[in-house]
Amino acid sequence: MSTPSPSAVVSRPAESGLRAWLAGNPHLRMFETLVRREFWEHRSLWRGPLVVSVLLLVCAVITHGALKIDAAEPTEWLNPQSKAIVFALAQWALTVPHYLVMTLLLSFYLLDCLYAERKDRSILFWKSLPVSDGATVASKVAVACVVVPLGTFALALVTDILFTAIWDLRAVIGHSPELLVWDTVAFLKTQALMFLGLVVSVLWYSPFLGCFLLASACVRRNVVMWVTVVPLLLVIFERIAFGTHWLSSLVNYRTYGIWYDLHLESAVLGSIHNVGPAEVVSLPEVFDRVHVGPAFTNIDLWLGLVFAAACAYAAARVRGFRDET
Repeated sequence: MSTPSPSAVVSRPAESGLRAWLAGNPHLRMFETLVRREFWEHRSLWRGPLVVSVLLLVCAVITHGALKIDAAEPTEWLNPQSKAIVFALAQWALTVPHYLVMTLLLSFYLLDCLYAERKDRSILFWKSLPVSDGATVASKVAVACVVVPLGTFALALVTDILFTAIWDLRAVIGHSPELLVWDTVAFLKTQALMFLGLVVSVLWYSPFLGCFLLASACVRRNVVMWVTVVPLLLVIFERIAFGTHWLSSLVNYRTYGIWYDLHLESAVLGSIHNVGPAEVVSLPEVFDRVHVGPAFTNIDLWLGLVFAAACAYAAARVRGFRDET
């Protein structure tokens, strides 16, 4: 039996970087596969944000009513300070559709991710694999709390840049160079403010995410009804039976409470400027005035994270024996 010559042996290129690190850690490679599985089974998680980006860019190309490239009648907002304020507000407005869609997608994803696999019996296949319930639930938490929010932020940032580039290109084509809008400092501060708001939102609203995930693991049918109608009935029952409103106050606090720690109200009121005939908020000044420390030192934020972790642990335990067979 002849042995191949050294020249006939084709060596595979050595993997480097993240791929090499994952290849050397089987647990991380398994977790990466579980995360990919979520995007394979729930394609709306990446299709929805992409559709929003495409629609925004199409609007930048074809819109006529919002873009008036005409320098014949200069207005008061064409001064540099006003242009920076309007530019920052436009960047913020472009991110709003992304985060609204992300909130809806993540809510329905968490309500469906564990319920659907029991409903279609695919849980029997996944349980036949050497993957623990804890790792499966952890991958869903990572998708909802880390991957999708960061991916949405990155996609919104790229969309903002492309939208502004198209807008400025139309201004150049329309022979209105004074309408070009770009301010690097305002852009960076606005994106930093958006990222701060995203991080605080994920941490503060994590109890809701944990409740949705636990409901997806426990409820046999009509998951949406259990997380909407049932809490509402409990609030009404408490009010009628005991004359108190502890539940409604708790929900209101978990919805708005953290934003008072950031002192957003005073920051917004102190950043209002006159731009032409209107008064608008300067987002770069809001970033300078906002207080970050009190939000992250709020004990309720960390207690909410502990509660969300407990819900995820309970969901993993429930998934261990709930398979609807």
